[in-house]
Amino acid sequence: MNDDSKLDVWSHIETIQPQHRLVLLGASNLTRAFPTVVRMALKTFEGPLSIHAAMGFGRSYGQESRFLEKKYFGIFLCGIWEALEQQKKIPTTAFVTDIGNDLAYEVPVNRIAKWVEGCVDRLQSHEAKVVIADLPLDVLRAVSEARYRLVRTLLFPHCRLDLREMLDRAEQLSERLKAIAKSRNTPLFAGKSEWYGWDPIHPRRANLPRLWSELLASVESSASATGPSDKSLAMAWYLRGLRPEKWSSFSFLRRAQQPNGRLIEGTEISLY
Repeated sequence: MNDDSKLDVWSHIETIQPQHRLVLLGASNLTRAFPTVVRMALKTFEGPLSIHAAMGFGRSYGQESRFLEKKYFGIFLCGIWEALEQQKKIPTTAFVTDIGNDLAYEVPVNRIAKWVEGCVDRLQSHEAKVVIADLPLDVLRAVSEARYRLVRTLLFPHCRLDLREMLDRAEQLSERLKAIAKSRNTPLFAGKSEWYGWDPIHPRRANLPRLWSELLASVESSASATGPSDKSLAMAWYLRGLRPEKWSSFSFLRRAQQPNGRLIEGTEISLY
């Protein structure tokens, strides 16, 4: 069955009981890679799947954040946790990614670490296999002052931290993530500097399949080391059109019932 045939655009298709749950926490990198992650997950885990994702450009782990006209609740405060509590327990894999945004919001390192630690503890209470994605320190250390100021102005215009202070905080946060991973006996994933271009925050789009294949392989040995060879514009279009449970647009609170997406083989997709 190809990816196009997995799309379910009719609400009357009968739901099949999910066999595995995938929880995805992140911000812009997860949002950019989401169709790729879904395709790879369908090939990696025994389906159908129950996919829960809390993501969004500029997403914070513990406070409201805004990108253009959209505002999201912090990941630690959103509806994903209640949804996981209400769902029947099934084998669960979770990825905690895109942790660095809160540094640019000038949130203290200790507070960011507490939010991440709380998310990991909640996930492990559901017996999830959890992977934490570390900050790309080697990439950040190679950034020039001029490039840093440009990226900061474009993506985080309210941030006033200079490059030295940002690097110091990033290194402190990375050490805290290592400690969390060690104490929770969970992998800490470190990406590769060659995946990045001029942008020290976002890997090149062409490298996202490789990045996620290695993330998946860190908890599931059957995951491909090279990423998916096939692509589906129809699936990407469908997934991009899904809406989260709650967000604010132009100061108006908007809601969408979850799961907001369903693929024809029974996979359910819920966004928060």
